[in-house]
Amino acid sequence: PAVPARLWGGSSQCAGRLELLFAGTWGSVCAEGWDLAAARVLCRQLGCGRPRLVPVPCSPAAAGASPAVVQQVQCTGQEPALEHCILQPGHPSSCPTDR
Repeated sequence: PAVPARLWGGSSQCAGRLELLFAGTWGSVCAEGWDLAAARVLCRQLGCGRPRLVPVPCSPAAAGASPAVVQQVQCTGQEPALEHCILQPGHPSSCPTDR
């Protein structure tokens, strides 16, 4: 099934904090496993061109972040959208940092 993604709090539709709609809930993504390959897939899915990955870990409670719905993302970078990557469900208590 499709995994809708959105970026919020940024200066454009292609910048901001990542949230995914996963199992019916919008939430954050843990930093674990998030890399340039996953960013490429996200930018492709959103129609945003090439990614600029700026890792800024923060606690899930910081800056109004939503609870983590995905603990780990594994992409090769060639997938057309995030639903084609391996997504492991997460919980706020299992996510020390998020993106």
